[in-house]
Amino acid sequence: MRDTPLTLDERARLPEFIMHWARIGLSAQPIEHSAAERAIAALYAWAGLPKPRIVWAPCPMTALLSLILYSRLRHRGGADGSTIALALDRFAEPALDAAVPVEAHRQIRIAVEQAVAEALACVEALNGGWPAVAIDLARRRMLGVYAGAVSLPLRVSLRQLLMQPVRQRVRPLSALLLPTLRTAVEVGLSRHADPACFGAPRWLGTAALLDYLDRVLGLPLDRRFLDTVEGCGLFWPRDGLCFAAERPSYFNWDEAGQLHCAVGPSVAYPSGWSWWHRHGVPLPQQVIEAPERITPEAIRQAAPAARRVMLEHYRAGEPVAGIAAYLRDSGARLLDHDPDFGKLWRIDTDPAVPMLMLEVENRTPEPDGAYQHFLLRVDPELRPLRRGGFGKWQHPTARNAVASTFGLTGAEYGPQVES
Repeated sequence: MRDTPLTLDERARLPEFIMHWARIGLSAQPIEHSAAERAIAALYAWAGLPKPRIVWAPCPMTALLSLILYSRLRHRGGADGSTIALALDRFAEPALDAAVPVEAHRQIRIAVEQAVAEALACVEALNGGWPAVAIDLARRRMLGVYAGAVSLPLRVSLRQLLMQPVRQRVRPLSALLLPTLRTAVEVGLSRHADPACFGAPRWLGTAALLDYLDRVLGLPLDRRFLDTVEGCGLFWPRDGLCFAAERPSYFNWDEAGQLHCAVGPSVAYPSGWSWWHRHGVPLPQQVIEAPERITPEAIRQAAPAARRVMLEHYRAGEPVAGIAAYLRDSGARLLDHDPDFGKLWRIDTDPAVPMLMLEVENRTPEPDGAYQHFLLRVDPELRPLRRGGFGKWQHPTARNAVASTFGLTGAEYGPQVES
């Protein structure tokens, strides 16, 4: 058993593996289907399963929805084209509404219909069990070999030095894909489908670790697992059948490594399944591609980070733009103006539940010397949020509004340093 720490030479190889496997996870290179199919077939064989028929989908969402519909229709004994369309309306459309921009619905529906029809035509997949357990068991057995050959302290060190950095680098994509796919599973009511998916980016940390053990520490491993992760995106295995998704068409990043594009999607798949970001802030498509369509209601419903960006672009190019235009168009009334704490505005979009917005100024100037303003939504009664619930109602003043965001009353709030 290897129980000594990594040597200096071994540590010097770590960045090579971090970069290699992170680059695979964030690759926008088209998948070479023939090589990927050989790798998946070898992975099936490694798990003691027969070679599957591969059904390719233009994005992970299409692959997952195809699996859900295929499983439902196969459970009911098969289907024709009209039945597939009905199943799409009943089960896939709610998932699309919850997880996919409306502009991509039609293209994904067409792709799902094609993938499901192709899958239903696979006679060898009629029995349709779940090989995911067998494949994961084979992976765990391989990890067991590694655990028996490397001491616990060294395993902990490798997890911190290698696995975690790889996962951190691909986290932006994982954070987009996996929660959205889970939403589709929940909304699609997939009790007839195992939603487990494999491949990049799910297995990248493990793949980087095993590759390092094999090439640097000299622990011989079967590389079929690594070949699959390296050559494929996400895939969903079944007995005799596997739904495999293409990689993204492109990624766009800013200099800080955050997802960003000023004119279009930051991440896009061939199906049109896309996301829009500005310097890491997720935004609705129209904020990036049609800012003139931003409405006060959309701003009010946005998350705080997105609201800030939307306000910056609201009525851009007009004589009155940004926060001033938003307050004007919302019929806002000024309740209080305190030079030290900002302006407190009231917006009566719903008479039963008025909205209070606090306008504050960043005390640190921008590179051009200007001082940026922000709008913060605060509790309509300025109740401080504390452990166990809200505090008591406060008078509508800017000081009380600022204090409430810190869980304090205006009388309790006395900042020593402002930024």
